[in-house]
Amino acid sequence: MTLECVARRRSVDLVDAAFLPGQLPLKRLDLNGTCRLFFQEEGRTFRLRAKIEEIIDGEKLRLKAIETALQYGEREYFRVNANFTVKYRRLTDDEEVRTRQFNGPLNLSGSGMLLPLTERVRNGDRFSLTLILCQDPLKVVRCVAQVVRICPLANGYKGAGMHITEIEPPDRDAIIAFCMAAQRLELRNKVQTKDLT
Repeated sequence: MTLECVARRRSVDLVDAAFLPGQLPLKRLDLNGTCRLFFQEEGRTFRLRAKIEEIIDGEKLRLKAIETALQYGEREYFRVNANFTVKYRRLTDDEEVRTRQFNGPLNLSGSGMLLPLTERVRNGDRFSLTLILCQDPLKVVRCVAQVVRICPLANGYKGAGMHITEIEPPDRDAIIAFCMAAQRLELRNKVQTKDLT
């Protein structure tokens, strides 16, 4: 279950999470389970794992952190499969290398992506990427990424796992926001599908 909330830290390991009236499904809460809070601070994405310590007035939870510190960094970016367009060009001295384009479902996170390619690439190859995340309003992100792994995909494609090495903070924030929106949509669709079955 994914819900949006406003979280405020009460102490080193206690956080109050406030929800909209009627949003918190009190009867379905697993008081012995764990919660995960995702939030951004100073352009970085953080994740906090916590247990429910107390239910306050039906609209607020008091959470106790399980981990001693907030974790963040490139490995903490979650990955989503989402539809968008990417234009890519290998960075090389060869002037004949042209810009190519892929439209469709791609695996993306704040630190990299899996790009389906038909041409041969090697680990260490660098690419200039232009990600068109949204057409209306137009949202374009530019970055440089390096191939860190290659894996076979269907239909003759090879998947190039790319790690973003050069990107402006606002552009990384745009990718993270896009991933969060895609994840919310995916979870909403799963909930609707589950309710229908």
